[in-house]
Amino acid sequence: MILPWYISAMAPKIGVKYTDYVALRLEPEMRKKLLELAEQEERSIGAMARIILREGFEAREAKGVRKKGKKLPQKEM
Repeated sequence: MILPWYISAMAPKIGVKYTDYVALRLEPEMRKKLLELAEQEERSIGAMARIILREGFEAREAKGVRKKGKKLPQKEM
């Protein structure tokens, strides 16, 4: 099965085991959106949450994180 680039780029490497657990409290609207996305992409809720977090981290790194009103230098590509 060939995956689109945006999914295959985010797929974990074979053999990666997730050993740490994180519990999040989500607003009902966010939980509903997460469930809908997971169903649309035929993924588990945990897998969908990891994808969304990974995308958020990448976007935040690319944007440059603000700290107390100061913008940090952007990551060079």
